Amino acid sequence: MRTLSSVGPGDWPTIGAHAHPDAPALRTPGGVALTYAGLESRASRLAAALAAAGVARGERIAVLGTDGVGYAVTLFASLKLATIGVPLNFRLAAAELAGLTAVAEPAVLVVEARYAHLLDELRAAAPGLRLVLTLDRPLPGIASIEQFAAEHAPDGPDTLPAATADDDVLLWMLTSGTTGTPRVVAQTQRMVKANTSKGVLEQGFQPGECLYAGTPLFHVAGMGWLYYAISRGAALMLLPQFDAAAVLDCLRAGTVTRCLLVPSMVVALLDRPGAGPVPQLRSIAYGGSAMPPDLVRRLHETFGCDLFNTFGAGTEGGGQTILRPADHRAAFAGRPHLLGSIGRPMFGVDLRLCDADGAEVGVGRVGEIHTRSDTVMSGYVGRPDLTAAKVVDGWIRSGDMAWRDAEGYLYLAGRKDDMIVRGGENIFPAEIEHVLVEHADVAEAAVVGLPDERWGQIVVAAVVAAPGAAPDPGGLRAFCRSRLAGFKTPARVVVVGELPKNAAGKTLRAALAATLSVTA
Repeated sequence: MRTLSSVGPGDWPTIGAHAHPDAPALRTPGGVALTYAGLESRASRLAAALAAAGVARGERIAVLGTDGVGYAVTLFASLKLATIGVPLNFRLAAAELAGLTAVAEPAVLVVEARYAHLLDELRAAAPGLRLVLTLDRPLPGIASIEQFAAEHAPDGPDTLPAATADDDVLLWMLTSGTTGTPRVVAQTQRMVKANTSKGVLEQGFQPGECLYAGTPLFHVAGMGWLYYAISRGAALMLLPQFDAAAVLDCLRAGTVTRCLLVPSMVVALLDRPGAGPVPQLRSIAYGGSAMPPDLVRRLHETFGCDLFNTFGAGTEGGGQTILRPADHRAAFAGRPHLLGSIGRPMFGVDLRLCDADGAEVGVGRVGEIHTRSDTVMSGYVGRPDLTAAKVVDGWIRSGDMAWRDAEGYLYLAGRKDDMIVRGGENIFPAEIEHVLVEHADVAEAAVVGLPDERWGQIVVAAVVAAPGAAPDPGGLRAFCRSRLAGFKTPARVVVVGELPKNAAGKTLRAALAATLSVTA
């Protein structure tokens, strides 16, 4: 028997509308875009209109667009209707988007008008597509979501309770794709609720605050911050895409109280003229990829607010560890090694480090992060083989390698798939990258293994110059050799303009390795 949840994510706007109808729910730099009453009304009416058009529970609604009010409204309408939302990465090429659309087999496609040129290809990829709408302005023959809701929603109350159960799959999300083709991850209502509760508890979000996430809504982190805000009675600041000048303006205006940024965004923000303390800014969370300790110190010195380092297998396993403000304060007070840590397990997360046979390793030993929690995915869509390899007896095998100190703090060693084997020696890129970014001339670094006839693989590093610097590859190799074993020292160091990254700010190592192989 199917049991409905007492409260699902689709109910969060309803709860907010009952508790504080006139409070801001969605903001833009121009002001309040929707109150809680407005968000509840628009999401409910769109859900009712879709239902009246025959869109049923479990069907897919694919969404393609930059962050905006219409995007948030569409997500909550899907949650209320118990359809499956499928956010699409607007940064992908047309052929890639068509391939993902074919996998999703959507009944509904909702696109931002700026992507109208892709519609013919996306329609061809989804023969079962019955309805196309736009997130913003109407197009010839295509209604906007607002226009569609006004024309098709039946008469009735503007509040539509979410008819969902905790085992219902509500989202199909894409993995970050750092090691290959993105995979489709099924996320249940239970996972969404648990992830949201964990984030709100750990970071202490409060009603009336305003949150901003630099990661887009199609990414699990960006969507997560939308859920943090609306579940807690806070507002979310929406910018089409990250823009350091616009973010700094929001901070200086006193509107945004909490931020999530990846390291490259932190650099862009700190380099803006006028960056400095903001009394209303309570915290900045950073994550997505390793952040050099000197950059963390600079962030603290510039803004002076609480800092969180969040880490996890976000799409498949949710948040796993967190370095809390107290840990940062301890680091600044004389324990600097903590800035190299990803913290300790988050609330509700059982974590262990395991060897290749699944046995736990001891303090100081590198092992793969395995976690068990309510935020573990239901599985990869259409790939039971991959699911069985990834989730074993309820434990998700993250693929991230780390070691633990005597106090329980965890330190990343790198991805299991990124491990370099040189002459029989195992080398984790993160160790070398941490050394490289300690050099004053280096802003970012990434290390990969390239094929070699003698050693099997050799270590090759790519570095991005710090502002005004001109890194010397030979000098950087000598710098590494003074701090690392000879077999870990890069055989080559290449200076690049930028590192290839995904939406979460993680380096795409396969793309980097391909580029470095060509330039060898």
